[in-house]
Amino acid sequence: MRPAVSIVALTLALAACIGPPYPRGDIERLYPQPPRPELRSIDIDGRALRVAVMPGRADGTPLFFIHGSPGDWTAWARYLDSTALAGSGTRYAFDRPGFGGSMPGAVITDLQQQADHIAAAMRVLEPQRPAVLVGHSLGGPLVAWIALRHPEQVCGGVMVAGSLAPALEAPRWYNRLAASWLGRWLAPDEMQWSNDEMLPLQSELMRLDAAWPSLHRPLIAIQGERDELVDPRTADYVEQRAPAAWLRVERVADQGHFVLWQQPQRVTDAINALPCAAAPG
Repeated sequence: MRPAVSIVALTLALAACIGPPYPRGDIERLYPQPPRPELRSIDIDGRALRVAVMPGRADGTPLFFIHGSPGDWTAWARYLDSTALAGSGTRYAFDRPGFGGSMPGAVITDLQQQADHIAAAMRVLEPQRPAVLVGHSLGGPLVAWIALRHPEQVCGGVMVAGSLAPALEAPRWYNRLAASWLGRWLAPDEMQWSNDEMLPLQSELMRLDAAWPSLHRPLIAIQGERDELVDPRTADYVEQRAPAAWLRVERVADQGHFVLWQQPQRVTDAINALPCAAAPG
């Protein structure tokens, strides 16, 4: 591939990753009318972690949302105020370590370590009550790791277009180009941090592969069949690796990686389908 063509292709690839179809802006722009979430920063082992907190029912199940790579809590803005989730408890949306207001650039590429970091924040925010976790893209394997390593904190989870299959997550040409001096000069900082997560992802998922059989919390995997960023065959992989008693897979025709925002009702229906997410009578 010629250098000029490579630059154009890299730019297009980056644009596809950093331009998802959800609203952005400050709290007032995202929520012109109350209720509005509160942005908090909590300290976890000397690292600041920012979280958006939207109050919910006192007797409802807490919801924790984990964005993909790159991104921040605003990916979940319309889920934080969704009337379809009105029966839930408090809703929380993190800026994952290294993104947004959570020490930008200081990414944690070890997924087990990052999952433990998020689980520690969950214990601070909801010390008494198991929660439902919802993760998109790279948030998917984090949901899985938290359910596996901290099952006492999890009553169920939804993985949307989750990057889960190690054989299908090898670094792509644009990941390697983004890691070069040219890519680092061209790519925005946020994409460089994302690329730092993508390069070791395959080896990280190989560790998760060995852990799937010990899953004992209900998970739902939603996968678009036209996803160009996470291979649709990921649904087949996770269906084969996770215990059938604890996993349900939903394949969505004619949807790609952004099913999270293009079909939000499907995601909220999956959340509400988890037995522990049901509002008390």
